[in-house]
Amino acid sequence: MSWLLSFVVALLMGLLGLLVGGVVAGLYVDWYRVSSFEGGSGYFVIGFALLGFLAGAIVGMISARVVDDSGMGRAMGMSSLVVVMIGLTITGVSRLFADIPPTIDGDEVLLTFELRWPAQETRAPASMPGLGHARLGAAAGHTLRRWGNGILFVEDAHLVEGRWVVPGAVEVFTGRGTRLLDVGIGDTSLAGFVVPLPGQPGAKERTWSEWMPNPRAGSVPPPGAYTYRYRIVKVSEPAREEQVGPFTVATSVHSFFSSALHDAQGATSRMQVSYHGATVPGLDSLGAAALLEGEPTTFLVRSGSTTAFGECRLVSERDGVAQILPAGTCTGQISGELLTADSAAWHESRRDPAAAGWLDRQTFRIPGLYRLPGGILDTRSHTFTSSEPPEEPSPINGLPVISLSPDEQSYVWFTDNGEENSPVLCVTNWRERHTYTVPIDRSRMRYNEYDRLDPAWVSHHYEWVRAPDGSIRLAARAHFTPIPYRGDREIDRNGVMSSYYLRPGGTALRDAMIDAMVRELGAERMPDELNGYHKVVRYEGKLVKGAVVESGGFISIGMEFGSEDSALMQRLADRLDVLLATGRFDEFFHVDTKAPPPS
Repeated sequence: MSWLLSFVVALLMGLLGLLVGGVVAGLYVDWYRVSSFEGGSGYFVIGFALLGFLAGAIVGMISARVVDDSGMGRAMGMSSLVVVMIGLTITGVSRLFADIPPTIDGDEVLLTFELRWPAQETRAPASMPGLGHARLGAAAGHTLRRWGNGILFVEDAHLVEGRWVVPGAVEVFTGRGTRLLDVGIGDTSLAGFVVPLPGQPGAKERTWSEWMPNPRAGSVPPPGAYTYRYRIVKVSEPAREEQVGPFTVATSVHSFFSSALHDAQGATSRMQVSYHGATVPGLDSLGAAALLEGEPTTFLVRSGSTTAFGECRLVSERDGVAQILPAGTCTGQISGELLTADSAAWHESRRDPAAAGWLDRQTFRIPGLYRLPGGILDTRSHTFTSSEPPEEPSPINGLPVISLSPDEQSYVWFTDNGEENSPVLCVTNWRERHTYTVPIDRSRMRYNEYDRLDPAWVSHHYEWVRAPDGSIRLAARAHFTPIPYRGDREIDRNGVMSSYYLRPGGTALRDAMIDAMVRELGAERMPDELNGYHKVVRYEGKLVKGAVVESGGFISIGMEFGSEDSALMQRLADRLDVLLATGRFDEFFHVDTKAPPPS
């Protein structure tokens, strides 16, 4: 066979290898859950396909030269067989060691279980500190290969024949290996079990098992032992059912995930609301649902998938039937901002946000007005008024409403007039749908960061006054006692504090703070660094550095990255705040005066 034909065979076999490699890589991505983050899975498939092209071309060339004069067809047949066999071998080995979730009727499955407390344990599970958690592991021999996600529904605990029983659910992420169920609350590990779950569950596993583990014949169960039972449900079937008045909320779970906002386990799920056991038309496939306080039993629900855009509706019992009323449009997890001038209620409403994927009992737990994406919800009367939020001035995403007028017609929110150093309060009359702004005097009101703003801050600096037209408007108080300056603390999600900021501030404030640390807090002055940019002291044996951040108009006092001592920084910040409260440093809170440009 000529070299030209050999190259033709190599090219054709390369294309076959490209196809085989792409198919094998696609299966690998699916079986091993290769992340698509920043295109990772796509790059993997492309790379493996190109490797298949190279391997196919090499096999084709070798085959063409080996058969030589036997013909091009024979060379292509031999090389095609080799390429396909290599692909099948790689596929088979990958499949053998992959964690493939078992399925029933094409659906993946969850293992739902009930954990039964020992008879002598009378403490309610909900009284234990921390969140309920569960996980299903897979072991090979004595080696635990991997844990899957799950949850323990502590809030669903109930007594059965005097013993606490708590339901839960876990993902069944693989059909191979010994399955281990681990259950706990907070930092307390309650129990661990070997689950006799076959690789491919069937009809037997669809019904509740007996309570396990069973004691051996003739033996007595050890005192204080937990027991459990389990069954398999498809991800399209309810894994949790909650009864609220005449309504039942059934939640089917596709997967679990952890949220950066809180420790609770979230879920990708679908919900169904039924009334006295009968499915309510239009409520058989919901992406989110939240419970309102008070009577009658009322929910705010959203159609669509877990993260999709959909219609919000109020569902309640009226005259013995389930009534559904429109409540605007929304997307993702249902959210609502409490509108209140009560600072304690405002802060309470922002604690413990609800985990996505479950019936939300947190968001609307405080009765009052709530701002939704499409209007205002009054959870006291369970009514919704359409009112689109203002677009001008431009809101800053993620910042909450921070106060409410006495007549509950207007709410207060924060933004700026196009630049950070021009903060304003916006007042929106949600009934008449108009907005006006009130400036923030930074020097008098000592505004540093927006996270300091709450209803108490607003009422300290502003008041509601009657306008000539009879309406009430927000206005700055003519006289008020300035709130003492204090620093902002940079604390990461792990609770580690690295820096302390004072704003507004420049060279004078930095030097005054460094001097106070030496004279009043026992710090030792050390040589400057970076040509004087860092003023350095040794405090409690550690180096602490002060710097002026001109671009932000503040000073920073902190420790170098990698050497942080969070407890030390907290103590230092507390002591500096005490010094600032004396008012002796007020005159230094200003940015450096910039020299005029040369003429």
